[in-house]
Amino acid sequence: MFCASLLSLLLLVQAPPPADNTVIVPQWSNSTCPVMGKPISLRLFTDTKYGRIYICCKVCVKDIHDDLDAAYGSAYPAPAVIDNKLCPVTGRELPKDAPKVSLQGREFRVFDKAAAQKASEDAQVTLARLLEPNWQLIDNKTCPVSGESVAANTILVYKSKIVRLSTPKAVDEFRKDPDKLLAKAEAIRVKELEEERRKQGEKTPPAPAPKDKQLREGAAS
Repeated sequence: MFCASLLSLLLLVQAPPPADNTVIVPQWSNSTCPVMGKPISLRLFTDTKYGRIYICCKVCVKDIHDDLDAAYGSAYPAPAVIDNKLCPVTGRELPKDAPKVSLQGREFRVFDKAAAQKASEDAQVTLARLLEPNWQLIDNKTCPVSGESVAANTILVYKSKIVRLSTPKAVDEFRKDPDKLLAKAEAIRVKELEEERRKQGEKTPPAPAPKDKQLREGAAS
């Protein structure tokens, strides 16, 4: 009885932390290289208008871009159709004529052509918001690790928050103190929004004077 209890206690202590408290880098990959037909490496990929295509070696990149449509079809031969009701880019309810987008073996709809372009350019965040609607995008423009501008399609998720990074190498540094760096990313975004509002206020012309005031000033002159 004592041994069984001790074993249960050890298993409890050594159990991995809940997923929400784990720093993850989401990846929605193809299983085989569309050029060589070999198993892919999750560290090797090329970003395209269809999102990421994972490959087995760097020499495959040129062949993929030489015939992108064929490569994408080979990498993701049976795309899953997702009947989303909200646009994963804008968060808005979809109109009846919402355009379709295909990213990394998922077909879905977005609000308009501008959202379709944004989805292609920001594929990893788009897929994260589409497939994991409970995840929240901080949308920081400055990396909390390096202090540099963030790079396209370079993200991690921690406590259901999507954080943008300047380089994939920043993930390891983030893991060393995730709570501190998550809070820093959120603080960065608050300051960025404040600066955006300030600049927008400077661009906004002053409102015209009410007509009755204009009449009074005209009469006084």
